[in-house]
Amino acid sequence: MYRIVTEDKNVDEIKAVLVGFDLDFTLFRGIGSWRGKEEQSVAVELDRISREKAEMVARAIKTMNDQEAVLLQEFPVKTELL
Repeated sequence: MYRIVTEDKNVDEIKAVLVGFDLDFTLFRGIGSWRGKEEQSVAVELDRISREKAEMVARAIKTMNDQEAVLLQEFPVKTELL
């Protein structure tokens, strides 16, 4: 599973990027910090995709939001749809 954490802006466009990549996702809003400054943040969880695709999505969000960086986390989990 991968998680992308980014600033909470252009959320409709972020969702459009995810749909454009034909991904299922879960989106959480929260509060984070970047270089000591508190900001609204969004975490997008993606499952059953490759690392390569997760990086492509993270870079697309980074570019779209004109950010210096977004956080990409990788979690080794086993999932099953029931």
